[in-house]
Amino acid sequence: MPAASLIRELSVGWETKIFRSAGLGHYKNCLSLLEAYAASAAVWERALLVAYVGLGPPVARLFGGNTKTLWQQAESIIADIFNVSRRTPEDVVAELRKYMKLKRAIDGSLPFDQACERVYHQSFYPLVTHFTFAFQSSAVARLRFVRRVAAAVAFRQATVADLGCGSGAMLCEVLKSRPGWMGYGLDISPQAVAYARRLALHKQVQHRVHFQEGSVMDLPFSDCSLDLVIASEVLEHLPEPDKAFSEISRVLRPGGLLVSTIPIESNSPTHTTSLKDENEFRDLCRTVGLRIQSLSSKWHLTFGDDPRHLFVVAQSQAETETATSHVYSLLPPQISSAARSGIISS
Repeated sequence: MPAASLIRELSVGWETKIFRSAGLGHYKNCLSLLEAYAASAAVWERALLVAYVGLGPPVARLFGGNTKTLWQQAESIIADIFNVSRRTPEDVVAELRKYMKLKRAIDGSLPFDQACERVYHQSFYPLVTHFTFAFQSSAVARLRFVRRVAAAVAFRQATVADLGCGSGAMLCEVLKSRPGWMGYGLDISPQAVAYARRLALHKQVQHRVHFQEGSVMDLPFSDCSLDLVIASEVLEHLPEPDKAFSEISRVLRPGGLLVSTIPIESNSPTHTTSLKDENEFRDLCRTVGLRIQSLSSKWHLTFGDDPRHLFVVAQSQAETETATSHVYSLLPPQISSAARSGIISS
């Protein structure tokens, strides 16, 4: 064995001991992915990884976080990634690194057509959108937020659409928790749609969900046909978000809900639109007749993540005020808690 390879193997073995001493030995899928990442990473990346795994849990506990819950969720998500993608940990890491390399190489935002060509239509795209729910704090918060809103909605039976659904993970989670609901997932990426269909089969919700390609600015749904629309981290990707808001308003039934999350002042290469503050989102809702029920702004500190996000519930005009009050029961303080809980697991 060449000396360089031997040194690298010994180094990774040392890192593995740190991972196991931090409790990751109980989470075999997390451990295998982290080991694969460490084996292919530069020294500075491996140092950051070791610091995250070694120092993250005690720091989180210091602030009241339950890291066991966080690792359990990450373990489940990574297991799903391995099962659905049918890839080894090394292959998954290689795909994720393609995106990381592209992101570092791009200065500024890509035009929408280039974002489609270089990101959304690439094999790494659904893996990236799924992987974020394992370790990115804002994505963990988004998933919990949407779960709690879905749990608080009064509809026993409902039709829900996830716009820009990516891997389909969020919609599958919602449908697992609401067995009387039907779902539609829409994404511009054929790779994401194919992945989401496999995930639905794996999560055993395939008979209640339909994934298809399409544009959020030209929705393939009839007027007043949806009870709930999820638009999580999608509106910032669109060149004309006002068109998307008009379409969302059109397809929502009277009293229907929009559940949305969006970064503020984002610098991601695929984000063609960047909101400056909450007022811009309020204006977009007001223009199309959506009334904001709850809006909170939260900070998330994760490497490579947008630092600030909005968590919003808005409602279409109901036929009566009584109808509005019986649709949605999650109070604003609970909304804030749901959004905040992704920063450190609770």
